[in-house]
Amino acid sequence: MQISFFIAQRYLKKQGKTTLIYRLSKLSCYSMGLGTAILIVVLATMNGMEKLLATLFYTYMPTLKIESKIGKTFIADKQLKEKIIDLAGVTAIVEVLEATALIQLQHQQALVTIKGVSPNFIASDFYKNCTRMDGVNFLAEGQPQAIAGIGLSQFLQWSTAKKTSKNKVAVFYPKAGFYHLHNPYKRLTLELGGFFSIAKKIDSRYMIMPIHFVEDLTDGLHKRTYWEVVIPNMADLESTQTSIQKLLPNSYKVINREEQNETRRRAIFIERLAVCFIFALVLLLASLHIFFMLCMLILHKQKDIRILIALGATPNQIGRVFFYNGLLVALKGILYGLVIGSTIAFLQQKFGIVTFTMGHTKVSYPIEMHGLDGLYTVIVTVLFSLLATLWPVKRAMQLARKSLGN
Repeated sequence: MQISFFIAQRYLKKQGKTTLIYRLSKLSCYSMGLGTAILIVVLATMNGMEKLLATLFYTYMPTLKIESKIGKTFIADKQLKEKIIDLAGVTAIVEVLEATALIQLQHQQALVTIKGVSPNFIASDFYKNCTRMDGVNFLAEGQPQAIAGIGLSQFLQWSTAKKTSKNKVAVFYPKAGFYHLHNPYKRLTLELGGFFSIAKKIDSRYMIMPIHFVEDLTDGLHKRTYWEVVIPNMADLESTQTSIQKLLPNSYKVINREEQNETRRRAIFIERLAVCFIFALVLLLASLHIFFMLCMLILHKQKDIRILIALGATPNQIGRVFFYNGLLVALKGILYGLVIGSTIAFLQQKFGIVTFTMGHTKVSYPIEMHGLDGLYTVIVTVLFSLLATLWPVKRAMQLARKSLGN
């Protein structure tokens, strides 16, 4: 083994004038390094984008949400609610009733999602994550008020600067049943009390209002779209979720943020898998350089093979010479690729060299390195390199046996 490794090392070194074999070995090394660096950067970019998307979506999604398995709404059960609140790690339950309705302010109209919330809305993750929330006076008993998303208000050119009747918002919701064809919509009004901002997707199509107002509008007394379970930051999410699920009837389920984003997470996973597969093919093509380099090396070193056989080397030892040669070229390229890819990722993460526009601001392209990504890249690259050496090694052993027979 030591002799085979020593000879393989010698074949990698530049001897005399630059030969075609030496150029091919360098090309193989650089192509493997480039493929490895690209895969490292791509995986780091996918990690950063996945984290960014998770951050954007998690801002307005509750940590734990109780909803019905069948249908969009369920009837609120006060006794069940009290049992869940009594559990360790649960601080509150915010009740939510959502519906899609048409709103009108003067001559401006929009189809929005109205979010009816219970009076303890200030305990919710939604409220805590808002970058702007113009008070919670809309939760007070008496004259109901609404808070519109800042994007929705800009689109419809609404303003709360002047407290006049012009801030009265009309909300239309279709009545159930065919006997309402002559008057198909139920119409209620409330005052626009302020704006909120949490995420562009939500700001442009959501309005928050008291839950009793949405109940009256939709004729959904005691109906709820979901319960938001409020837990402390230090609480054990998994155990709390399990404890809640044990209390729930079979028609209810409690889901965390990742489960709420299951479709999106699956789409990101498939996209990541597709990108990794494509760049794995790039590495496979790069490993073909090793294959052709070894084939040329065997043709160039046939005289050396005969000499080694004459000196007592076995065909297996001859095969190991070329196996180690291909492996050394691959490992050298992998090392270059890891250094280059990690350096590029680090510079982007530290200084934000590449940027893109989000809204009206420039944001550095998200990137995050994971140690397992480097390990997977090394495993895949080494595997392709080993596959590329199989036929040349077999051919070298055949030539050695032929020389041994002669």
